[in-house]
Amino acid sequence: MLFGKIALRAFGNLTEEYLDYFDGLKINLRKSSMDASLHEYLSVAALYSMVTFAISMVAASLAAALSLASPAYSYTLAIIVSTGAASGVFALMYYYPSIVARSIKGDIEKELPFSVFYMATISSSGVNPIQIFKMLAKRKGAIGDESRKIYKNVAGLGMNLTNAIQKAATKTPSLLFADLLWGMVSVITIGGDLEAYLNEKTRSLMVQYRHSLDDYSNQISLYTEIYITLIIVGSLFFIILIAILAPLVGGNILFVQTFLVFFFMPLVSIGFILLLKSIAP
Repeated sequence: MLFGKIALRAFGNLTEEYLDYFDGLKINLRKSSMDASLHEYLSVAALYSMVTFAISMVAASLAAALSLASPAYSYTLAIIVSTGAASGVFALMYYYPSIVARSIKGDIEKELPFSVFYMATISSSGVNPIQIFKMLAKRKGAIGDESRKIYKNVAGLGMNLTNAIQKAATKTPSLLFADLLWGMVSVITIGGDLEAYLNEKTRSLMVQYRHSLDDYSNQISLYTEIYITLIIVGSLFFIILIAILAPLVGGNILFVQTFLVFFFMPLVSIGFILLLKSIAP
């Protein structure tokens, strides 16, 4: 990556001294499947921060100068704004891999019960275990991506199947998927019944999935009651109340009612929809 090489040249020596302080970032980089070393990523983050500092410094200085503020005040404000912007960019770069890892983990665990059932079905035909990952690699989704990496390591790079599975297990952000992979390694190594193991895993994961559906149903009931009580009933009550009080206190009630009906309630409804979507199993 050209940009990474430029960052390493510019900030490589500086960031190399602090690599030991970013073990958490190193783990998140591995789990987020980002093709960058810790040294390179920190150098890129430093470069982005420096560029942000320079741009913010110029923009803040011009803005302060146009406002006819004193030079000392303008310079101080520009430094504060630029430092805050650069720190914000570095913090965003620091937490971005963990955000990506959590997203991958969520996608994997949503697909896992059905993917394991699919794996058990394939295994029942007595095929070589590598064929399980080959078939999964043809599917879309997070587990399809993970299986594609395993299959490529075996078929393309000549890696031993158990080593390829172990590599995937150490890099995946999902503990459930890692547990499945480590179990497969054990079964394959000792020559156990892979079909029986996958069937047992399917039953276990389906039980967890049913529990998550029950929890989700209870959460929907709770959020629905909150939505109806606070948003629907509350908004209607407030609209009626201001309509009654308006002749007494005066004021433009049409604007308030329009805002509640056409802006507040739709925006809150969209927020509830996104909330329910985010917690859906």
